[in-house]
Amino acid sequence: MSTSQDTSGTAAAAYRVAITEQRTGRILLFDRDAQWTDAHVRWSFSTGNAPGWDHPFEIRFRDTRRYGMIALMTFGRPGEGRAAIVNVTSKAHLTRADLLWSARITSYPHCIERVPDAGTVVVAGSRDRLHVFGPSSSDPATLKEVQTLEFTKAHAVLWDDQNKLLWVTGGTVVRSYRVTGSMRDSRLVKHGPDIKIAGNGHDLQPDYSRPGTLLVADSRHVYSLHKTTRALTTVASLPHPKSYVRHANGQAMWTTDPNAEDSVWGGPTVHFSAGGDRTRPGAQIYKARLYTTQFH
Repeated sequence: MSTSQDTSGTAAAAYRVAITEQRTGRILLFDRDAQWTDAHVRWSFSTGNAPGWDHPFEIRFRDTRRYGMIALMTFGRPGEGRAAIVNVTSKAHLTRADLLWSARITSYPHCIERVPDAGTVVVAGSRDRLHVFGPSSSDPATLKEVQTLEFTKAHAVLWDDQNKLLWVTGGTVVRSYRVTGSMRDSRLVKHGPDIKIAGNGHDLQPDYSRPGTLLVADSRHVYSLHKTTRALTTVASLPHPKSYVRHANGQAMWTTDPNAEDSVWGGPTVHFSAGGDRTRPGAQIYKARLYTTQFH
């Protein structure tokens, strides 16, 4: 599978989208302009819905010197979850047999991020924890937990390569950290004042149309966060947004939980501001991500 991704906006209909589909325990990649049926799946990762591997919550694509593109993923239920890394190869359909690394996370892992150069991996556990992993070499199989921090309802982490900060949201806070050291000496150190939001923070994504800003989703709002001034601007009000991102061409993409009272954390549809929503009947889509390794 090609590891290149056009986020320039010159071919908006040609970009690809990855979804975390919780009902079947699969992560699926589709062309934006295709029908999102099984026949049109470009790439997938299947967990087999084994204990701790059900309910995929996150998918991120990142570049590494050793492997090229990798996928970062989190799965599970309260008390039994997993964080994992898989090499994105030319193989179209991957399983747990293809993993480079995984770790048991009991704090209900919702998000994962990798800090370039340092080799650090940070997992947000929504049961009030940040887990920091450091490797002893360039092999992710050597990742070991080196720091655990309290963070209320931690749901999302995102690396800011422009300002060299790790942003985290959970509860009614957005916070940033410096990453000191590297590999097994990696540590997070709080940097700057906390930013208050109205609801519980659920997602952090780049705004690819405005590289100096981040997009923050809480229980009912989406904000634009200026990475330097830390100023917040409300850009949308949505029912329980689970993910929200804006393509370089200005088109927004988001997922929601259409019924917050049930035990299903997602719905069958990925929404687009330019129209052309994509629906998989019966699916439980938690997050939708642009297929790109870019941080801004």
